[in-house]
Amino acid sequence: MTTVAVLVAVFSLAIAYLAFRRANAVERRLAETQDRLQDLSAQMAQAAEELREGLASLRLELRQRAGELAFTPDMTIAEALNVHPRVKDVLASFHLGGCSHCAVSDVDTIEGACQSYGIDQKALMQALNQLIAPQSGSSSGPIKVASMKLEL
Repeated sequence: MTTVAVLVAVFSLAIAYLAFRRANAVERRLAETQDRLQDLSAQMAQAAEELREGLASLRLELRQRAGELAFTPDMTIAEALNVHPRVKDVLASFHLGGCSHCAVSDVDTIEGACQSYGIDQKALMQALNQLIAPQSGSSSGPIKVASMKLEL
């Protein structure tokens, strides 16, 4: 009887050991799968950002080809920021955003921000639209924000 009890105990220990090893293997595979999912999630987020930037670039190109202004007073700040990477610099040169006492919301329109902060809307619109306007005597592209400050 003692022999049978010892054999059952040894057999139970062997099964417990195998179950423990199998659980560790499953846990390791789960951790690897979670790491892969995080990598894929990061890649998808990067791809989505690249697609948003590409879409904004295509919209800008379509507007330029159609001869339309890329920026309008009824655009939200968020929409304007998606049109050109230098918009943030232009807005900062007009003291819109970037500091605690003149923070502007992304949902505000350009017109509303100008009214709220006493900014010359015409000058801001001209500066924003110059970002995408071809420059005379040079290749098209964004102009320097510092030169815009002098022109205003």
